[in-house]
Amino acid sequence: MRKAKNRYHSAIRKEKRSHWREYITNLPRTNIWTAAKYALDPATASSSARTPDLVDTDGSVASSPEEKAAVFHAKFFPPRPDIPPPPAGPHPSAFPPPAFDVEALHRAIAKLSPWKAPGPSGIPNIAIKAASTTLTPILLAILTAGLRLHYFPASWRVFITATLRKPGKSDYTVPGAFRPIAEEECLGKVVESVLTDWLSGFVEAKGLLSPRQFGG
Repeated sequence: MRKAKNRYHSAIRKEKRSHWREYITNLPRTNIWTAAKYALDPATASSSARTPDLVDTDGSVASSPEEKAAVFHAKFFPPRPDIPPPPAGPHPSAFPPPAFDVEALHRAIAKLSPWKAPGPSGIPNIAIKAASTTLTPILLAILTAGLRLHYFPASWRVFITATLRKPGKSDYTVPGAFRPIAEEECLGKVVESVLTDWLSGFVEAKGLLSPRQFGG
């Protein structure tokens, strides 16, 4: 009897895993956050995935997706303060032109988290990692040309911004109870990582960082 019971529960677990993998494999990219809710909290996924009506700062209620998006946009991206630029000072000599190779790009790609949500193109990190050998010479040409022309591809500067609930808040009708998550284009992250590593090494070697500098 016990063996039959164990086989029964084992078969159920196997079918659940199979169904979940099939669901994830065929999941449209727009539903990725719903899947995450199921994975983290299956019992409340359908209710927690929905954004409630929001109360704006003027007391008006945002009910439609467009109205909610406008409220979140005003909260997350307020107007820049009208501050005059600082007075011009002496400029240091120009940096030497950086030189990169495919190995720097390979290292940047190796640091990518494979299952992070992709940017607007839908190209995920796992695909970039799988095609690293093919992609690195192309990315090197783009990076080198971009530095020469002072240009960064415009499509790599487009983000998808998702809103997530801050845990433990008592009132989710307030925009401040949410936080934004920016889904950046993954290829852009690779190039930015290479540039950041080079710039960090350069300023450290030249003693341009304050000894009190911590973090980003």
